[in-house]
Amino acid sequence: MTKTAFITGANGISGSALVEHLCNTTTPDDWSSIIVTSRSAFKPPPTVTDPRITFVALDFLHDVPSLVKQMQEVCRPVTHAYFCSYLHKDDFSEAYAANTALFEHFLVALDQTAPHLQNVTLQTGGKYYNLHVEPVPSPARENDPRRHGPLQNFYFPQEGLLAQMSQRSGGYSGSVSSHDDKAKPARWSWNVVRPQAIIGANAHPLGLNVGLTMAVYFLICRELGTEAPMPTNRRYWEGADDATYAPLIADLAVFVSTRRECANEAFNVTNGDTFCWRRMWPRIAASLGARADSEQGFERPAPEEGGELQLDGWGFGEWCRDKRAVWDELCERQGLPGAKATFDLAGWDIGDFLFRRTWSATLGMDKARRYGWTGHIDSYEAFTRTFIKFRELGLIPE
Repeated sequence: MTKTAFITGANGISGSALVEHLCNTTTPDDWSSIIVTSRSAFKPPPTVTDPRITFVALDFLHDVPSLVKQMQEVCRPVTHAYFCSYLHKDDFSEAYAANTALFEHFLVALDQTAPHLQNVTLQTGGKYYNLHVEPVPSPARENDPRRHGPLQNFYFPQEGLLAQMSQRSGGYSGSVSSHDDKAKPARWSWNVVRPQAIIGANAHPLGLNVGLTMAVYFLICRELGTEAPMPTNRRYWEGADDATYAPLIADLAVFVSTRRECANEAFNVTNGDTFCWRRMWPRIAASLGARADSEQGFERPAPEEGGELQLDGWGFGEWCRDKRAVWDELCERQGLPGAKATFDLAGWDIGDFLFRRTWSATLGMDKARRYGWTGHIDSYEAFTRTFIKFRELGLIPE
């Protein structure tokens, strides 16, 4: 039986990577159609020209009856749904409310409009482990107990609702107690994929792509002929980190969602390596012609692990204030005036948010390996491939 995919957040980094993965690695005999949705017009990757794609504009903040009306025809053939949507809010309480509602409306409406549904895969992330708030046991593993810090974590209600709705779809999913012999198997199964620090290129960045932040920063430093230090603190600079290339997220999501043995499980997904920014930052800078020193200086000593979030003296948000003219001139000289707009999409604040941690945190990949997934990429290569893709999309000059 052929499958039909339903991908939300199709303009985002993960959603667009999933569209590209299905279009470039599958045939109509396996996946007969690919339904994509976003709130704004769909901008497919340049490598994607596939007649299987159908676009429908949906806003999952709308109420369920309205969504059911919009989805009841288009979602009828859906067998596999992939939720990659996310609403960014600077205020964590607002982000919690918005993203909890976003997923609930999507899932309830989908359950009512997709009679052939087999699996729903939700993308959450490393923040599930609260590693953005405090030091956590590292590498973090899928069966670690939930950590309830000072900030609400919307991944918890999202993952909880997913498992509950799957159970209600036919009785129970996963293990069933021996005394409940009348329980029916769930109509559809679920999966969760949890990436860490996503690296990837999409045509509609919306200021949430740290790879783009870095690319614009390095190119401006190259243009100015200045050093390109990393805005961070000594502890994070010298610690261990990992990241996830967006095409790997897509590959794992399809892998687990189409294998019975992977049903009703959560999986971390990273590139499979770890690195130290002290060594990685200068290499990435050099790939774009900029200069960075592995022995960059810091005004302060290394903060205590888990201490107050800290940027050592400066951040991207401050640095970028007087650099627009430099970027505009670079784009004009290279005949790419359309890339001027990238300056406002570079997400300067997101870089400062990520690099101010005073602790290391990585995700364990043992579980995905035990289930047979072998995806892997060197993180340096993930960055350089992403920069090439930015150029192909016209977001940055040569």
